[in-house]
Amino acid sequence: MYAPGNWSMARPTVISLVRERLESVNRERWFRLVVQRKKRPREQGFFDQYSRFFTTSNTRAEADRLNQRHRALIESNVEVIRGRRVLDIASHDGRWSLSAKQAGAEYVLGIEARERLVEEARRNMQEYGVPGVEFIQGDVMPELDRLEPGQFDTVFCFGFLYHTSEHMALFRKIARLKPSSIAIDTAICTHNGNLIEVRNEATIREGRAAIAELGSNCAVVGKPTKAALELMLRAVDFPSIRYYDWRKAGIQRWDDLKDYYLGARISATANRSPAS
Repeated sequence: MYAPGNWSMARPTVISLVRERLESVNRERWFRLVVQRKKRPREQGFFDQYSRFFTTSNTRAEADRLNQRHRALIESNVEVIRGRRVLDIASHDGRWSLSAKQAGAEYVLGIEARERLVEEARRNMQEYGVPGVEFIQGDVMPELDRLEPGQFDTVFCFGFLYHTSEHMALFRKIARLKPSSIAIDTAICTHNGNLIEVRNEATIREGRAAIAELGSNCAVVGKPTKAALELMLRAVDFPSIRYYDWRKAGIQRWDDLKDYYLGARISATANRSPAS
């Protein structure tokens, strides 16, 4: 596991892996038997004012999930959004780009690889009369190279890290732009240590990686552990990392938020070192 000044990788032992597996099984069982059985009405929230987003994407567009994620990703990050220029990578149907603008962002640029989603994002901005938001269609990695340093204050990386295997390359490209903050929402590998769980992912589905490996319809992707994510952020000089505490957010209805409840997905904000 990462510790300041220690860049080595801790190898999980058989005992630690068994313990992690048992803890995971117990959390899953508790969620099914106790948490999920508490049938609560869903809460109203931000996206009830923008209900097009419930239908413009095939990816986890449940109303309660989107509203709770808005509280975690936007409301808790207002200090790094209001009056800032925001870059929204893998911007999907524009849901977080619109949210940032409505939270007071000066300007938002979204980058999205899928043409259909870019078209939907532009329609959504037009439908709701939201100015100051633009979208580029293209692969995130080369598009980041085309941007000039100093253009953006805050970068959103929501729902993208586990759809790529180029985590350090991505963070280096973001760091080159010299933003002061990176807001992240990602699925993670729940093992201990500085690990990235690598697998193949079909690109045909909308909520998966958009760019396939040469000669295939799959992409190699990876989920980092929290320790690995922190190590990579510190390596590009974003040492101050704050996690949104989902379990203490007062959520009563977890039906559509199982991954957050179990700790398989996290939301965090990392700030650049003041001396940089």
